[in-house]
Amino acid sequence: MRVILQSVAASLLICLVASVGSTFAADDRPTEPKRVRMIYLVSRDREEKPEYTAAIEHAIRDLQKWYAKQLGGPTFRLHEPVVEVVKSNRNADWFYGNPNGANKDNWGFNNTLGEARELVSARHGDPQFVWIVYSDGPGNKGRGGGGVAVLPEDDLLGLVGRHPTQKDKLRWIAGLGHELGHALGLPHPKDTKKHANALMWTGIYGRYPDRAYLTPDDKKILMRSPFFYQENGDPVVKKGPVVAQYGYNGGAFEQHESDEPVQWTERKSDGTASYSFEETRRTTDEIYLKDARRGISIKLPVNGGRCFFSTNDGNTWVPLYDVTKRPGD
Repeated sequence: MRVILQSVAASLLICLVASVGSTFAADDRPTEPKRVRMIYLVSRDREEKPEYTAAIEHAIRDLQKWYAKQLGGPTFRLHEPVVEVVKSNRNADWFYGNPNGANKDNWGFNNTLGEARELVSARHGDPQFVWIVYSDGPGNKGRGGGGVAVLPEDDLLGLVGRHPTQKDKLRWIAGLGHELGHALGLPHPKDTKKHANALMWTGIYGRYPDRAYLTPDDKKILMRSPFFYQENGDPVVKKGPVVAQYGYNGGAFEQHESDEPVQWTERKSDGTASYSFEETRRTTDEIYLKDARRGISIKLPVNGGRCFFSTNDGNTWVPLYDVTKRPGD
């Protein structure tokens, strides 16, 4: 139940660098509502189990209501159909058995996401979708982070009450909620003793739905997420007018008039994609931005010049664009 930092960071770096000067698919249009997209990958040597499909839909709809209750109304939207059943040409044992990375515990995540990328274009940091991918590959390493969560056959068995040791279906709905939280940018609580019952810690075990909860920090993150909407359909994030821009070839970082934390948008010039950031700090020379959902930090020069990005909270920085400061709209 942890974010696989190396795999997520590497994939985000590749996606971010690949976006320079490129265009995005039509799905990335920021005017379309952002959604959580559920994929059930059926292995070549297995058939779809309708009870799994129904259980996945029940679980995510239950969590949609639970998140709304925790946040006092706002919640995420779901793609249609709610569960997309996708046939893979890989055998079930391949998903968690094929070597893919230095850490064996990450093979299932890496393989499953790679297969989903080929079949349905799932990826880290998608501006339009948070991807939740179940596979029927035998394994027990659920993972989430950077806009993606991957769950194995162990979780499917749990959702239908046939897990060999943990029969409570609610535990597995909560497990999905935990990995979804990571995909949305939620970390484990800083104080795990105080928040032992939090969904993002051990609240998934016997406490969901009534005794598990989102921490105040979790709620702050989600109430600033572009993937959450009010009951009337309005996004929870309402950005003010643009007061400053840092343009580059193909797009711009835009600062919005807003209270703390200051809101920013990275917008492509052709209107095909946009990404949300928060300003975390500012010095005389540099402005630091963070997209918690994608795990990406940006360092902008106050007066223009080379900007940098980081996928490890600023421990290392990689050159990105040459930006030019200009007034807002």
